[in-house]
Amino acid sequence: MTINSTKYRIPKNLYNNIDRPSVGLIVLNTDFTFERDFVRLYNEHQPEFDFYFNRIHFANPMTPDSLAAIEGDLTQVSNEILPGYDLDLVVFNCTSSSSILGDDAVKLAIQKSKPSAKVLTTSQAVVGDIKLKGINKISVLTPYNNDVSTLLADYLQRQGLEILSAMHMDMDDDRDVAMVIPGDIIAAAKLAIDDKADALFISCTALRSTEIIPEIERAIGKPVFTSNQSTFEQILHILTKRIN
Repeated sequence: MTINSTKYRIPKNLYNNIDRPSVGLIVLNTDFTFERDFVRLYNEHQPEFDFYFNRIHFANPMTPDSLAAIEGDLTQVSNEILPGYDLDLVVFNCTSSSSILGDDAVKLAIQKSKPSAKVLTTSQAVVGDIKLKGINKISVLTPYNNDVSTLLADYLQRQGLEILSAMHMDMDDDRDVAMVIPGDIIAAAKLAIDDKADALFISCTALRSTEIIPEIERAIGKPVFTSNQSTFEQILHILTKRIN
């Protein structure tokens, strides 16, 4: 028996049905940690936005040149997040690369494919989050080599933060960063913090520091900021301001 299917007409203005902000998240293809941290924070806070990941190519080792080379793929990777659809916010999740490239260069590359989207970088989010908490004097702990760490420190100081001390773990492979155990992160934090600093910033989206922030804060007696925690909190801050 032949069945005749009747047609149900869907309205043409489907985009009008989207009532939640959309966030695109660009993550290095060598990063084990960011997505796990982000999903955990999202589930804890239950915010009113939707998010979409895409990975961008990175070739180890972590050097100023290799981290700067990521810029060439930002436009295409952004475009591949819901192609043809405008996002409210696109976030480039790499502290070291974004601090080397600069916020304006990242924004320019991403807005070539997502022209109406607001753009946020990890390094920009860290500065915004620290300043929002009323903190200026910090110590910095990174997993990078000295060259990359120095460029990050230069960026933070250009943004108005005062760095009282800095320590780096001298790691070359982004994938290895995710394998540093909590005990070593805490031990390094205790050595990295300056007594006169108001807080400690622990850099890198791949370092598993966000999940142990309370333990680090107990160990050093100071507030702790991490790349992934600050990024999540700045996304909430930006989207709340846009909605209001």
